[in-house]
Amino acid sequence: MHTGTDAGRAAEKESTSGERAGQETSPAQLADVLRQRLDQLSDNATAAVLEQLPSFRDRGPHRADLTATVRQFLHAGIDAVAQSRTSTTASEVEFARAYGARRALQGIPSEELTLSFYVALRAIWISVPWATTQGDDVLGALVGAMERSMLWLQNVVALVSAGHQEALAGTWLDGALAGQQLLTALDDTSTPEADVRAVLERLGMDPEGTFQAWVAPCPDDGTAARLLRARLAQQPGRCAVVHTGDHLVLVGQDTQASTVETALAQAGAASVGVGLPRAGVAGARRSLADARATLRTARRRAGVHRYADVWLVTLAEEPSTGTQPLFEDALATARAHPHLADAVRAFADHGFSVAAAARALHLHPNTLTYRLDRWCDLTGLDCRDYMGLVTSRTAVALL
Repeated sequence: MHTGTDAGRAAEKESTSGERAGQETSPAQLADVLRQRLDQLSDNATAAVLEQLPSFRDRGPHRADLTATVRQFLHAGIDAVAQSRTSTTASEVEFARAYGARRALQGIPSEELTLSFYVALRAIWISVPWATTQGDDVLGALVGAMERSMLWLQNVVALVSAGHQEALAGTWLDGALAGQQLLTALDDTSTPEADVRAVLERLGMDPEGTFQAWVAPCPDDGTAARLLRARLAQQPGRCAVVHTGDHLVLVGQDTQASTVETALAQAGAASVGVGLPRAGVAGARRSLADARATLRTARRRAGVHRYADVWLVTLAEEPSTGTQPLFEDALATARAHPHLADAVRAFADHGFSVAAAARALHLHPNTLTYRLDRWCDLTGLDCRDYMGLVTSRTAVALL
């Protein structure tokens, strides 16, 4: 018996080491390794998605929400690894479809949504410390489990995509029908106002509120208007989006013009006509007419063209367009401060000369300059600017 000798102990140690070396990490052990690093892996995957996919940065969820979602998917994936399964459970099916629908409503394109899973997977792969201090062959175990894991992930991504498409189809169908009804009602002045109000209320808009319209030439392959509507659905206010002919037509309420115009640019609209904000059902019709007239005046030149900036040219070409909202603030200021109106009138009528206008009003030039600056502060109209001067002088003439 040599078990008590150094040689015996060495032989026993060698035998034990050989047994350990021959042991492979089981799926359950591999899952335990991943669970221990769940928070770190979730953070790394989230960072990769936000860094590489613009839509998740610009329109997606807050980082904490995205991290929590990544963690939930990763936790489910680790369970699938532990159980050596490729199928999804009922709870995983429900969560994946709901997640896809939520991202659709946030305006995340389907291709980036799908790509986000593989971006996250890559970040997870390079974050895992493959060799453990116990000597287990984690890398070998992971390679063995990878085929099953990828099949599980493909099932999950398919469910997410299905939820995404269902949400877009459902919201798009309802919104498209109501939006088309609104556009038809606004274009047909014989439509009873009660019918227009009913459509506006269906779209969540206040018939007494203020509306603004945008019109943009934009060919549609069936997705541009859909994605545009999904993006705007996540922004403040309400916006009906319709594709008709080769134009996108939008009628919004309580929307931020810059947000709408950015979304239109992302949808591929190079030239946009923008109407004035106007109140009520009649205002919605008028703003839509503004936008169309402005686009015609712009002759499809690239850029955002606002009725407020080109109204004079538009009036010359289409005298039926209304301009009253342009002068409301200036008229109110002129009525409340007649001396400022006199300064505007004199400046315009005396060759845009401060000195000549001041002499006509028996004022010091500095006083006249102060009054023109004060007019600009109160109305936003700078008389040293061409359109500011034309609008100001026209408002004063309407007194």
